[in-house]
Amino acid sequence: MSALSSRQAGVSLVEVMIALALGLIVSVGALSLMLGNRQANRTTESLSRVQEGSRVAFELMSRDLRSAGINACNGGVSRVMNLLRDPGTRWWSEWTGGLRGFAGTDASGAVLIGTAEGQRVSGTHLMEVMHGSSTAFPVKAHNTGSADATLSGLTVPAYSIAMEKPGGQSHSFVTGDLVVACDYVDSAIFQITGVNADAHSIAHAAASGEPGNCSASLGFRLNCATSSVKTLPPGALVMRLEPVAWYVGYNGRTGSESSPTSLYRISVRGDGAGNAVATREEVIEGVTAMTVAYMFDETYQSVDKVSDWSRVTGVEITLTIQSPESGTTTGSSMTRLQRTVSHVVNLRNRVK
Repeated sequence: MSALSSRQAGVSLVEVMIALALGLIVSVGALSLMLGNRQANRTTESLSRVQEGSRVAFELMSRDLRSAGINACNGGVSRVMNLLRDPGTRWWSEWTGGLRGFAGTDASGAVLIGTAEGQRVSGTHLMEVMHGSSTAFPVKAHNTGSADATLSGLTVPAYSIAMEKPGGQSHSFVTGDLVVACDYVDSAIFQITGVNADAHSIAHAAASGEPGNCSASLGFRLNCATSSVKTLPPGALVMRLEPVAWYVGYNGRTGSESSPTSLYRISVRGDGAGNAVATREEVIEGVTAMTVAYMFDETYQSVDKVSDWSRVTGVEITLTIQSPESGTTTGSSMTRLQRTVSHVVNLRNRVK
């Protein structure tokens, strides 16, 4: 009987507790490893997103900044006649040489400082850039008269510029677009008041759109009220004028999976009905701050030290970008992964 009892003896309570403890230790270790890997993956993904966002932001801003000014015809040294009506009443119609910066609390006509969606974050910098498009169309014939005229075998409408089609490419201009026409002496900024497909032409008549043209004559003069007729020669160029503004603003989103601020770009295009319209576009989510220094007098200077924006030859941009998702860093001071990165852009239109 005692031999049978010995063969049927079970596991003791102490052994069960030891086995449970070992199992619990293994489970906790496996769970910790899984959570650690998950956090590492979230951090890696967020870091990749921040790096990609900064790369895209710098690339897009660099494209605008490198082209600041009007360089297509003569290296940006021509006289500029601005025919837009009341140019000083809008940030995008006043020609200031192609670049202007604003410090943290400086007011810009491009966007208000505030906390509403789309408004600029107080303390962040803003840049206004104006440049000619990289796509330019050679002039074929220019009718400066008030009636249709036959020029170069074409019937060209009044106050209109007929353009070539390089490589068979037609223009994409619409009524209301802002454009630049230039030769090796002068550049003229005006708004398109009409488009003629048959003549492949655009009109520059005096008009009352937004903003409209103060005159139909493109010649350079100090006062738009005076007349100075200029006929663009064949080979002169016509291109879209592209005013843009870059800033950090509120995007209207909240929550643990969204950052409340983004990098924005404002651009201006014609609406097809004779008006130029500014459009805001969200570029990169998670940008919380932007500061800009300008190469002036051979050193990078703050906005208040730049006395002549036409002499700025370089821009240093510093962005602070955070991941939209919270819980991507283990730091005690913040829950979102954040990086501050800088980029330098040479203004090729101004570097001699």
